[in-house]
Amino acid sequence: MTRAWILAGALAAASCGASSSPQDTAGGRTQPEIRVAHQPPTAKDVIDAVIASGGVALNVSPTCNNVGTEPSDSTIGRYLAGFMAELSAPDKKNWIETQVESGTSAKGEPVSICRLTLRHMDGDDRWGWGVQFHVRKSDGLVLADSFTCTGAG
Repeated sequence: MTRAWILAGALAAASCGASSSPQDTAGGRTQPEIRVAHQPPTAKDVIDAVIASGGVALNVSPTCNNVGTEPSDSTIGRYLAGFMAELSAPDKKNWIETQVESGTSAKGEPVSICRLTLRHMDGDDRWGWGVQFHVRKSDGLVLADSFTCTGAG
């Protein structure tokens, strides 16, 4: 019984110390800070960070204006989900591309510049839509205000 209370107390203490400054999302909601597991981020870290950042509002960058597959798309998650839904045809060639390179943030901090691109190829129908964002090298923090939307097709 004592072990259960110690475990419950440890979990409660750990959750209190988790993210201290939330990040803005669509609709005025906030989400906890997101950190990657490795430096430089692995492909799995990039994909995980994008999924965890799904609530980031598209108005984070002018590059994200009117990029969704539907006019109501207002978050990174809805933007990418629309293109992921297009990848479901089994007779098409589709893949996820990730890239990580070193860089510097607008504030001069060393960062990893991460890109996730959803690729599609079906004859002449070829496109790649995705996001680019920064991960601070000092602590692995995903900089939510660094998201930009990328792609063409």
